[in-house]
Amino acid sequence: MNLDELKATWQAYDEKIRSSQRLSEQMIRLMIKDRSKGTLANMARSLQRAGIIMTAVLLFFTAAILGNAFDYTSWYMYIPSVLYIGLATVALAVVVRTRRALSRVTLNQQNLYDSLTTVLHWHERAQATLSRVWMLCMLAGFLFGVSMVARKFETYGPTKVALFLGMQLTLILLIYGAARWLLNVFEDTHGKALREDLHELDQLKV
Repeated sequence: MNLDELKATWQAYDEKIRSSQRLSEQMIRLMIKDRSKGTLANMARSLQRAGIIMTAVLLFFTAAILGNAFDYTSWYMYIPSVLYIGLATVALAVVVRTRRALSRVTLNQQNLYDSLTTVLHWHERAQATLSRVWMLCMLAGFLFGVSMVARKFETYGPTKVALFLGMQLTLILLIYGAARWLLNVFEDTHGKALREDLHELDQLKV
């Protein structure tokens, strides 16, 4: 085999390798796209559940205030209920805005990286706000207990009221701890999946 034939053979072999690499990259991109679609579907369901919960909270406390369901006698007793309504309203606004933004995202192999970056941006914004909402809801729950015993302060006395509030605070902290460290409720699995997909796309670029 002379030099020209060797060069031609090598070029043909090199082209086969390049074609195989392009095909492998396309398959990987297709796999990432399909996996990302599943992640987006799960995100949409999570947002829907959050929206349903917050709608229920909003309706419940609005009805409770209008009908004075807890027999409040002073204006400050309504503060926890108003706080719940405000938090539910903020959460619903975040859910609606995020769902609209995600519905406008189209995943295809040509703009997959940019689309996933946009999705991750909206997801992280929503997660940051909703996480604060959940934390403030726990605070509102504590204040709700305060409002319930405030009207019976003279009947129970300071010791019983302090014990009741201490037990309630302990219960809230235990529920938060179990949700965070045992049940992984606050773990951002969707964001983690998106970041892994983006990392794989970065590796393809390299």
